[in-house]
Amino acid sequence: MRAIAYAPDPEHQAWVEEELARLRITLQVSRSVKDLVAALVEDPPPRPQLLFADFSAMTPAEILHLHSIREQGWFGSVFALGEAPLALCQSMRIERILTTPLSRASLLDGLAGASHATQTIRIKAITAG
Repeated sequence: MRAIAYAPDPEHQAWVEEELARLRITLQVSRSVKDLVAALVEDPPPRPQLLFADFSAMTPAEILHLHSIREQGWFGSVFALGEAPLALCQSMRIERILTTPLSRASLLDGLAGASHATQTIRIKAITAG
């Protein structure tokens, strides 16, 4: 499993790094929203399936730019650090808001019920004839 994080606050970034390391999830850190979008939709596969983002640290223009990941076909799970308005949660399909102060169990709890954990099963192909 791969994840990417955008958290300008050093404490939030360290928390995400520590929690994902405990879960053995590979983490890529993005220092800008532009690089974040590029990593999710422009870089060659494999791409991250999980996004951890501090939306309160973004400008409206950055949020709009990040929103383009959905339009460009990235369908991974999004987790907000801190706060995110309801309208943003709906339009970005944010799975969970991990509120501050960030506790040790909140990331694990947030991941447990998220859609990325859902298993898919192969179904038999239907053939004409």
